[in-house]
Amino acid sequence: MKIRKATYHDAPFIKGLLAALGYESTLSRLVDQLERLFSSENDQAYVCDINKEVVGFVTVHYLPQLAFDGGIAIISYLSVDESVKGTDIATALEKHVTEQARLKRCERIQVHCMDWRVPTHQFYLRHGYQEYPKYFTKRLVYAE
Repeated sequence: MKIRKATYHDAPFIKGLLAALGYESTLSRLVDQLERLFSSENDQAYVCDINKEVVGFVTVHYLPQLAFDGGIAIISYLSVDESVKGTDIATALEKHVTEQARLKRCERIQVHCMDWRVPTHQFYLRHGYQEYPKYFTKRLVYAE
């Protein structure tokens, strides 16, 4: 098992892992989004591969916090292939993010997880996360 930075070559695997979370995307849109992510020092995507096959991925975004000494890391996606669920792949990805967040002097990590993903809630609770009940989202529509 190896965790490494994602590359464009990983896009088809990431597309499948996003679909497993319920997020459909086209390959061209995903490559465009990865291009934006790869060009930023404050955003990162990591994949976990076993024998050169991607079996999981995580994306994380690092932000400064004006009122605190440390920054904040935000996990936007973490997905593991169904064939390896129950192994330590998700734990290894979360641990990698934690290590990277410490290196970037973050004082916390946040993740948004939908109400209906109860097993995923348990995963995060087991890894030291606490539930914060208020999270507000404003959806925007923009012209293309």
